[in-house]
Amino acid sequence: MIKVLVVDDEPLARKRLTSLIAREGDLTLVGESGDGVDARAKIEALGPELVFLDIKMPGISGLELGRTLHRDKPPYIIFTTAYTQYAVDAFAVDAVDYLLKPFGRERFAQALAKVRERLRNPRPIERDTGLDALLGQLSVLTAGLAGGGADRLAIKDGTRFKFLELGEITHVQADGDYLHVHTANGERSMIRERMQEIERRLAGGTFVRISRSVMLNLNHVKEMKPRQRGDYEFTLKSGQQFASGTTYRETVRNLIARLRRDH
Repeated sequence: MIKVLVVDDEPLARKRLTSLIAREGDLTLVGESGDGVDARAKIEALGPELVFLDIKMPGISGLELGRTLHRDKPPYIIFTTAYTQYAVDAFAVDAVDYLLKPFGRERFAQALAKVRERLRNPRPIERDTGLDALLGQLSVLTAGLAGGGADRLAIKDGTRFKFLELGEITHVQADGDYLHVHTANGERSMIRERMQEIERRLAGGTFVRISRSVMLNLNHVKEMKPRQRGDYEFTLKSGQQFASGTTYRETVRNLIARLRRDH
């Protein structure tokens, strides 16, 4: 049995991974962790052979933790992240793998196949070289995240990924278990993802969630005007209109306060 540890600060992401792991007969989940400090302690105590490791976490980032583990008999690492800047190049290096969220069972299975092959035919020198190369590339990615540098959104389209420029996205709308991502040129991409997940991926930029089902890119908002009971109506440059929801009144108030400070 391959002992596995899941490290991610997002409970839903951990739940998704543990569900996939439970389907595999040769994997056994030895633990979960929501931050880098706790993860390092559990790796030392539990001795997992494989770690699914998120990059952006409080405390010690996945990248920093990966560097620490590299020194003395590290477990195999599969990095997971929702961000794309410089990440595509990571597939070319001889690390184990790099899963771009959201990923499905097929992509998960491909990553596991690489781990199983490495366990059958260990190649420590190649593995170390590949991991160093991957960590080097991810350091650039992490720096971009810290400075708000990620400028594209990766979405899964069948068996491939599409990369949308954040500046071109006008709004995101929820439709049941799916999201519709709209761009300025009129294109619409449908993805199976929760609104709170994409909200987290787009946090810290020009996107603001105004209701349970709508998130807007402020760069594409033409005007906003008050409605009844403290709600607001947002009009995009395209002419589309959206009303803010009761649950997000505080978010909109904070937005207005910020706009007043900036202007």
